[in-house]
Amino acid sequence: MKVWGLAATLGFSILAFVLGQALGIAALAAVKPFDPLHVDADGTAIAIVTLIGDPVQVVTLVLAARLTGTDILTYFGLIMPRWRDAALAVMALAGAIIVGDVLTFALGHDIVPSFQLDIHRSAQTDGTLALLWLALIVVAPIGEELLFRGFLFRGLVHEPRDGLPGILAIALIWALLHIQYDWIGTGMVFAVGVLFGYVRLYTGSTLLVIFLHMLLNLESLAETVFALGGI
Repeated sequence: MKVWGLAATLGFSILAFVLGQALGIAALAAVKPFDPLHVDADGTAIAIVTLIGDPVQVVTLVLAARLTGTDILTYFGLIMPRWRDAALAVMALAGAIIVGDVLTFALGHDIVPSFQLDIHRSAQTDGTLALLWLALIVVAPIGEELLFRGFLFRGLVHEPRDGLPGILAIALIWALLHIQYDWIGTGMVFAVGVLFGYVRLYTGSTLLVIFLHMLLNLESLAETVFALGGI
């Protein structure tokens, strides 16, 4: 199977991310005025940027992968996992969520970050809560995983010896892009990224990782709604 090398993989990934964000922000600017310094607290803004930007990002990556002549489903690891692998992965994610919540509470931090409460309140005020949930539960997991555990993983992990450094590097980049979190939250994102990377490595299925990411965001959403006293 022909795949892009490290430099081309990073180049196309940056291009896809920047292009997606640029068009997402352009769409946001056309819809509503916004404060660039406080977008991370605006649920409607996050929904619009995600719903527009992530599909643009995915299309760019698909076009880049097609240039190699390799089957797209194979390139991105879009294969069905075995039921046993899926069950084990879900249990591992559940364990990670429990450990993360317990550790966060033990360190004296709120289990639900304040920015999550802010974006849900603002989206509820704007009447765009459904769009925000669609963006967080469906679109963002697909867009992020096709980039990180799909395209980047394929370009960085060619042999078994590439597994650990590739997984750690991808998880670190993914965590650092989540600038809305404090250091504890960023650490949790990194840890989950490592888990997702190993699931991708041992099952070969990015579909399974997308499903896990959707479950993670759904659980986070449930905690947020509970913290807000129901919506």
